[in-house]
This record gives sequence, C-alpha cells and structure tokens, in this order.
Amino acid sequence: MGIAAPRAGMRRVALVCAALAAGCGCGGGAVQRAYPQPTVEELLAHVRRSGDAVKSYVAEATMDYWVGDQRVKATVYVMGERGARVRFNAMSPATDTTAADLACNGQEFAYIDYHHECQLGGVCDRNAIAQLLRVSMEPDDFLLLAVGSVPIIPRPTGTVRWDEKRGAEVVELVSEGRAWRQTLVLDGRGGPERWDVLESVVVDAQGQVEWKLENKGFGAVTGVDGRPYRVPEASHFSQPKQKADLQVRWKQRTLNRDLDRSKFTLEAPAGLKRCEARKPAAP
Repeated sequence: MGIAAPRAGMRRVALVCAALAAGCGCGGGAVQRAYPQPTVEELLAHVRRSGDAVKSYVAEATMDYWVGDQRVKATVYVMGERGARVRFNAMSPATDTTAADLACNGQEFAYIDYHHECQLGGVCDRNAIAQLLRVSMEPDDFLLLAVGSVPIIPRPTGTVRWDEKRGAEVVELVSEGRAWRQTLVLDGRGGPERWDVLESVVVDAQGQVEWKLENKGFGAVTGVDGRPYRVPEASHFSQPKQKADLQVRWKQRTLNRDLDRSKFTLEAPAGLKRCEARKPAAP
C-alpha cells in the first residue's frame, strides 16, 4: 500500500503531459505552425529579399576545405560586392601569412598561390572560386551564402508543407522543363519575420545532388545602414559530384559598407609560373 500513492501520482502526471503535449513539451511533442499557411510565392519572396537587401560584405571566417588531397582549416578574410566582385585572403595556419589570394573584379579573376609560387587568371565565373576552395560557386552566390540566403532554381513551381518535428516550412520546387529540383527548409519557429534558411538541396534530372547547403545558429547582425540582418553562425556547402565541400564558421561580418573596388583587382608578380587549373564544373 505504501507504493500505491506514488504510482497514482505518476499516472496523473502522465495524463496531464499527454493532454498538454503540444504545449508543454513533455516527451518532445510536435511543433505546430503558429501562423496561417504561407504560399510558395511568399516564402520564395522572403528568401530573395533577405539576399537582395545586402549589397556588400566584409568577413572573417574559419574555413575548412580541400587543397589537393589534403584538408585545410584556416582563417580566411573575404569581401564581396554584388556584380561578381569578391576577394579572398586565405591565411597559412602555420605562419599566419597569406597563403593564397583570389580576386574577381566582375569580369576577370586573378589567383596567386604563394605556397606553390604560381598564379592563374581567367573569366570571373563559378569556376574562379573553385581554384581556391574547390567548390564551384558564382561570386554573387557566395554573397548569398555569407548573408544566410540561397540561390533559387530558375522559374520554379512547387508546394509547401509543415515539418512538425523541426518546426519548419519545407518547400519542394521544380524548374521549368524539370531539369532541376530544389528542397528548401525554412525555420518557422520564429514566425514569418524570420524564415531562416536551414537547408537547401538541389538535384538534377537524374536525381543526383548538385549541391547542398546547411546553416546553423542564426543571429542578428546590424549593417552599416542600421538595419538588422539575420545571418548564420556556421555554414556547410557540399557538391558530391565534385567531391568538394566547404565548412565555414563565421567570426565577423560587416554588411552594406561602401567598398573600394580597386581591392577586387589583383596583379600577379612577374615571373610566377602558371598554376594547374582546376577542371571546370559541368554546365
């Protein structure tokens, strides 16, 4: 008889938790959408606005990426401006000096590998960034990565559903002609004011992953214009078909500062040999 009372009490607690599971969190209940169901167009407009609002950025980050057959984790200073302008300074972990320098001025790129004493130049496109980081990405798409947005496949149509486990909007898109499919996962726990991009996956017509982006730890950064912008603390971008991925832990970011465009032009010292160019990504 001495044990019966505690058991009865436990049963009462269990019943209360079962009745209030959605609200009290007992046992990790489902997360309900706390606002009217949005349309695909509303969600995509939010994602595009978050990227379009930022014209430039200056950042310091720790980047983890492939160089040849070795994995490198180093401090990288990067700045960019809409219009295919970007500049990377990758530091040597051993000496804290510049190991590699990459600049895109909107039309052409220049790359200097100080470790191997070589240089490379060419058209400023998604293959330019691949010379340093192996991942191929348009310079303006790297801007989106830095500010927590993401590129959207061309002329998409799709559907949206609510993920109760993650408290997120899941948007399934298909491009015109069905050449590409994209899945977006947007955090819905903060309401429509946020809709942070937690994940984006693009697959080709054969169902193979073209690229995947994962973001974590969103927080607010105040731009030079005085506006708050929600940006991730960490990002992971991967391209399985190229056996390439980039892990970024963002340290500092300054948004919408007026930048000196001369910084996006780099001249290689005379006499440097030509670096071996990375194979261009498939169109």
